Amino acid sequence: MSFISPRNIVFAPLLAAAFMAGIALAGSGAQPLAGECTLDPLTLPLFDATPAAEIAATPLAGNPGSDTGDEAIREAVEGIVACINTGDAAYAYAIFTQRYLAEQLADSSATYQPEFEQQLSFGPSEVEETFELVDVTEITVLDNGLVSVVVELSAGGTSYRDTLVLANVDGVWLIDGIEAFDPPR
Repeated sequence: MSFISPRNIVFAPLLAAAFMAGIALAGSGAQPLAGECTLDPLTLPLFDATPAAEIAATPLAGNPGSDTGDEAIREAVEGIVACINTGDAAYAYAIFTQRYLAEQLADSSATYQPEFEQQLSFGPSEVEETFELVDVTEITVLDNGLVSVVVELSAGGTSYRDTLVLANVDGVWLIDGIEAFDPPR
């Protein structure tokens, strides 16, 4: 990837479309609402004094005490969607591990990190259309303790079925990888 933007990460193109169009991902009914994001917003500097390439090269392993049950993972995904629902890039990007963000920013020849950091300072955008969390399926604990999960979202008549890899960092499940997008982006 040559430029980090919401278009390039998680629900990657989905987030981009959301922010570019003024859309925030939101649930309906029992789904999470924007006010239910419990993560701390992403703050600057992103990586303190550690080079992004060094962080990206350090694989995460699962936390042995983590609850990997279906209900815990579903709640984690609902929380991730709730943070996206805020329409605020500082919360939307807080859903990723530092390792995943560093992996996206590790190319020292690129100049996109300042633009990414500027996005974090914009604050929330107005919500014009919402995305709905349809389902969380195929929850699989991987050999390294991370969790693979299929997340289904819909918006404006379009459905998305993405396979994410979650890592438990300090008791919070965050996105550490994206295995597949459906439809491909």
